[in-house]
Amino acid sequence: MPTFKRVALVGSEDLFRPTRPEVVSDTDDVIKDTVDRPGTKVKEIVYKTMNFTPEEMELLLEAVQIAKYPDRSRPKQPLDKFDSLDALRLKIQEAQEQ
Repeated sequence: MPTFKRVALVGSEDLFRPTRPEVVSDTDDVIKDTVDRPGTKVKEIVYKTMNFTPEEMELLLEAVQIAKYPDRSRPKQPLDKFDSLDALRLKIQEAQEQ
């Protein structure tokens, strides 16, 4: 390739200049203070046990499947199934409030 010419990269020396020309001696203390912040609190996780009937588990699995794939067309739910889902929602909400 005899026609290829190199181009000088003007300003590229700024990319390789040291960011801190002076040496910082307390680097370990600064990093430790930053990482071990005394003000941060970890939220405590509370696990609760709930008992479901096999029918309620089926309803939950179906609800998760519907929530996971909302774009799929599905027929309208029968009223008794809708009422069962609402009762299950109330059961979970009451257990969550306790």
